Amino acid sequence: MPKSTARMSLVAAAVCSQLLLMGATLAEEAQMERMVVSANRTPTQISELSGTVWLIDENSIREQINSGKGVKEMLAALVPSMDVSSQGRTNFGQNMRGRAMVVLIDGVSMNTSRGISRQLDSIDPFNIARIEVLAGASALYGGGALGGAINIVTKKAADSLDTFEAEAGFKSGFNGSDDLDYRTAFAVAGGSDTLKGRFSAAWQENGQWFDGSGNQVMPDITQTGMQYTQGYDLMANLDWSLPNDATLSALVQFYNNESDGDHGLYMGENFSGVTSDASLLESRKGLNADRSPKTDRTLLNLNYTQADFLGQTLYLQGFYRKEDLDFHPFPYVSETLGVYNFSASSQNTSIYGLKAVLESRPSDNLKLTWGIDWDKESFDSDQMSFDLDAANQSGGLTMKELFTTGRYVDFSVESIAAFLQGSWDINDYLVLNAGYRYQQMDNSVDDFIGYNQQVAIAQGKAPGADAIKGGSTDYHVGLVNLGLVAKLSRDQQLWLAYSQGFELPDLSKYYGRGSYQADADGYLHLTNSININDSRLDGIKTDSFELGWRYLADRWQAQASLYYAISDKVIEVNRSDLTIEVKDKDKRTYGLEAQLNFDISSAWQVGSNLHLVRSEIKNDADWIDETATYASPSKATAFIAWRGDSQQLRLQAEHSFSADSDYRFKANDGQRSELDSYTTLDLLGSIELAVGTLSYGIENLLDKDYSTLWGQRAAYFYSPTYGPEKMFDYHGRGRTFAINYHLSW
Repeated sequence: MPKSTARMSLVAAAVCSQLLLMGATLAEEAQMERMVVSANRTPTQISELSGTVWLIDENSIREQINSGKGVKEMLAALVPSMDVSSQGRTNFGQNMRGRAMVVLIDGVSMNTSRGISRQLDSIDPFNIARIEVLAGASALYGGGALGGAINIVTKKAADSLDTFEAEAGFKSGFNGSDDLDYRTAFAVAGGSDTLKGRFSAAWQENGQWFDGSGNQVMPDITQTGMQYTQGYDLMANLDWSLPNDATLSALVQFYNNESDGDHGLYMGENFSGVTSDASLLESRKGLNADRSPKTDRTLLNLNYTQADFLGQTLYLQGFYRKEDLDFHPFPYVSETLGVYNFSASSQNTSIYGLKAVLESRPSDNLKLTWGIDWDKESFDSDQMSFDLDAANQSGGLTMKELFTTGRYVDFSVESIAAFLQGSWDINDYLVLNAGYRYQQMDNSVDDFIGYNQQVAIAQGKAPGADAIKGGSTDYHVGLVNLGLVAKLSRDQQLWLAYSQGFELPDLSKYYGRGSYQADADGYLHLTNSININDSRLDGIKTDSFELGWRYLADRWQAQASLYYAISDKVIEVNRSDLTIEVKDKDKRTYGLEAQLNFDISSAWQVGSNLHLVRSEIKNDADWIDETATYASPSKATAFIAWRGDSQQLRLQAEHSFSADSDYRFKANDGQRSELDSYTTLDLLGSIELAVGTLSYGIENLLDKDYSTLWGQRAAYFYSPTYGPEKMFDYHGRGRTFAINYHLSW
């Protein structure tokens, strides 16, 4: 999205005992009673959950990743309610159940109050042991959303045996020497019965991409793409077994992915590709930039568990996360001046927190989970403007710093929450889950001079300007969740659930805006502003309902749910400056999420996912479709798989349905927004060799040429205000071939 709409969500389901990884393990998947979900609080059997759950094990991850797919593509293929991937750095618009999702690594949220959608640009898949997905309103940590929760569980030393793991692979569409991606990784693990650990290093480098017609895929200058990038993921974890049935674990991760610094988007001399001739736009070598796109993350995570603490099970977690996100230089255009500013932002977040959870069983049929969460988050940003003469002459490839200003208002958010969740086995067939969460958020915003006014001062066009006053405000939110599970049999359950959610939109896209008037000396006086003292940002409360059924047996695996979510406010984007407004309009999202897999024999399996979704906004007395920039299209997938003694094959298809909207942009009345449908086909396979495993894959088997879902959304967001549609129409990659060799001993 336009540098993303942040969403802080507090969901009553956040207190469900079905969530927060604290060293839980996933047992045999064949028997549902043995399945454990640990995406938030304490381990819970799936048969006890009043919600839709999807588990992706290491074998399924490896099958998709080693055959050429990325994390975002893999999740879209395997999770019914998740939208198709952007194939870029951003996961904005890759919603779950029509709403944004929260992503966690070992229970630590990757979301922020700023809401930049790079949560899935945070880990190399080589380090993922499994993924646990809870669809619908879910637990959130610091920042998140209402579509669902994805908990990525990292690999750890399995036992005291010393092990070594390595892999290497490449991917190409064979459209030239630059059309080549390659990756390599290794890990060592081992230790003793009391202390064991794992260290890993993964490296990925991407080249140029081409669409199904053999044309260059346009580099993404909005949320930035993954062409011509390189990155690494360094991870280490330790697990200690302590006296009194206690455990202590630690995780340290350093993740980086950035532009190679040598390739960029050529926009034509004097930016003529932006203002007049879009045919000049192309990816070129020769970039010379003082700032280029990157994601740089650090994660520290400590977990302590004691099985018998005053008759209860104690879970403690402390974490620290820091991320520095740089964006691609962006041309700012006016009809009279053409490109008048060429600049790039850097946006930085740090967050640390503590969580304490106690689980008790007052009786055999009652489980209580209660505790406290606390975290503090800080955000700052700046905008580096480049020498416009040098940029004009080079078509935007030479970017030499001219000056740096603030970009968005700096802010901090401190949150504390107390919760209580209960699970009562009414009898052998009925389970009642209920809980309450009370959360307080204290938001502080710094003084801020409007961005355009800062630029004018830096350019010498104004001697100074008034600052928009900062301040502080707080939010107090109580949220309820309630669910009933009926155990029809050992393999089959039916559930009905209700939960409340609360989201706070992006502070930086709301505060810090003002109108200025110059006096005779050129000084810019503030005449009106949106500030935290006079224009408090409204939160958005959502009520969610779900009716679901699951059946997991030896040969059949099925799950389906009907859901309905409604809120009393909506977020609208002003395309002229990409700021946001919160309007008093009802919004509802409803649909069907389903999966059906069948084992034809011990060798053959078929299956399909389906997600039918509709997002609507109430306009007077009528419900109209939500704009395509936010609404999710329906999606269907299908596969047929064969598994032999040493080989396996999987043919899978993914279809994103078309969607249109009667809800018009304020700045673009009269134009309907729509999303085009497309279908892709992939072939995945692997061979067990005498030593190691050789995996291979063909993505986009039929070489389909299509615009990605993000490319279609971006065209609506940014064109024609910031350039021609072609500049933001990001196509999917054409047919590519991948091969990977994996070895462990």
